[in-house]
Amino acid sequence: MDAPTGEHGSEKRRRTSSSDAPSTSRDATQRREVKTVGFLGVSDYGLGQLEVLAGRYKVAFATAKQGSAAHASGLDLKLANICTERGIEYLGSVDANTSEMVALARKIDLVIIGGYDGILKRDFIEAPRYGVINTHLGMLPLNRGCFPTLWAQLHKLPQGYTTYQVGTAVDFGAVLELYRAEDDLGCLRDTNRFVYDELAAKAVANFSATLDRFEAGEALAPCAGREAYHKKGLPNDGWISFRWSNVFLRRFSLALDFAPYLPGRARLVSATEDGAAELSLSIEDTDSSPGAGSRPGKVGEVLEVFAAEEFLVRTREGTARCRLRKGNMPTPGSILAGDEAAACAHPVDADFAGEELPLDRYLVVRKAVQS
Repeated sequence: MDAPTGEHGSEKRRRTSSSDAPSTSRDATQRREVKTVGFLGVSDYGLGQLEVLAGRYKVAFATAKQGSAAHASGLDLKLANICTERGIEYLGSVDANTSEMVALARKIDLVIIGGYDGILKRDFIEAPRYGVINTHLGMLPLNRGCFPTLWAQLHKLPQGYTTYQVGTAVDFGAVLELYRAEDDLGCLRDTNRFVYDELAAKAVANFSATLDRFEAGEALAPCAGREAYHKKGLPNDGWISFRWSNVFLRRFSLALDFAPYLPGRARLVSATEDGAAELSLSIEDTDSSPGAGSRPGKVGEVLEVFAAEEFLVRTREGTARCRLRKGNMPTPGSILAGDEAAACAHPVDADFAGEELPLDRYLVVRKAVQS
């Protein structure tokens, strides 16, 4: 799928140290002769990368993801069609760590990951002549793990991508390219889908030049600096609290707005009926003015209902204009409440007053290596 156009920033590179990626010193002063490559996974940007690879090298094989993902629905067919047109052996969904895949990888120079969801083990990583390269849509090592564009929005971190050599630690390896987008990408106007598509388009546009540098023998930069890791799971399991600050309500909604997935959710408690029903909604705008803050109503109460499935909700700081994305339209006087999500992987306090999530709980501290 084509991403929205736009130029965001320029490449920035760091040169520090990394102990979890294969050593690249042997390649630092000589060309890397890449003739045959393999390709793992499928994604919007991965399809673009595969087209670049097929125009430069012999692609020995290509695979889909190991599992399935809603946002990649339909991409498997596009991948299969590219393979047919380009004469690439398409292996479908596979576990790259099997002995058969390791044997295939030993016959080629390089493996490129373009949206693979499995964790690669050392045998596969070390099988190709020059290892495995991945592009992660987050700046490493500051934004490792799942959903990097989402967490960058929630923490108000720089958006960008990293093309790096895969090691045994997830999203941690010697860096070939570290791209930082302009600071306004991911601000309080951009859905997460837009951010992802912008970065994906840039990663594909720069991919050929990145491979040129790799083949030329450019030394890879160590992966170092402030480091954070996000494990699998959505923040607060997607539940919205109207007791959050207005800025964070908007930030949370945008960060979870990644089509085809639905954004934030709440429980609709009718003022006239027992029980509660779940609905999905997006926060379109907020108002923290004195006038909005003085309106009568409980926090979470639906104050007005408008056309186009929009409605106004009382927040702790004023009001929020919401749009129904799935479920029954609320009526004035109904109460919207988020479920308690303390047991989820990434809980957010129901009375969180900040504008962005603190990064502290996700920071990784590495032990110093004794020389």
